[in-house]
Amino acid sequence: MPEIRFAAPEDAESIARIYNQAVLHSTATFDQEPKTAEDRRQWLAHHGPRHPVLALVEDGEVIGWGSLTQYSDRRAYDGTVEISTYIDESHLGHGYGTMLSEALIDLAPSLGIHVILSRICTENTASLAMAAKLGFREVGVMHEVGYKFDRWLDVVLLEALV
Repeated sequence: MPEIRFAAPEDAESIARIYNQAVLHSTATFDQEPKTAEDRRQWLAHHGPRHPVLALVEDGEVIGWGSLTQYSDRRAYDGTVEISTYIDESHLGHGYGTMLSEALIDLAPSLGIHVILSRICTENTASLAMAAKLGFREVGVMHEVGYKFDRWLDVVLLEALV
């Protein structure tokens, strides 16, 4: 069974590799340019203790990661974050995304987080099912807000109060 721990700068290469799978092959992210390990090191440094990044590790290898990201720099949104979870393509379908997301949700109250938001492409049915299982509630659909793989994509906005 994989373990979950806080991500460290030395995880940046694995985090970039896993994220780039989604960048290049899915609509889980609307990024279209792969990220470098250095970019992910800077991204990790920006997150800090209030907005953690967790690593899912099996046999010493990072096979997934999840984060709570600041939603807005406007102070009134201080208790609101956005959740993201990415699993290596070769490890999908084992419940690891749910495991990471539950760990992040469990951390949220101790960090002063009150609301967790999630934006999921409507065609990402596995992530939508996971979010529903975790107690996220749909609050709206943003139509044709992203363009990737030569088509316009809709995004569901979900929230969970913690």
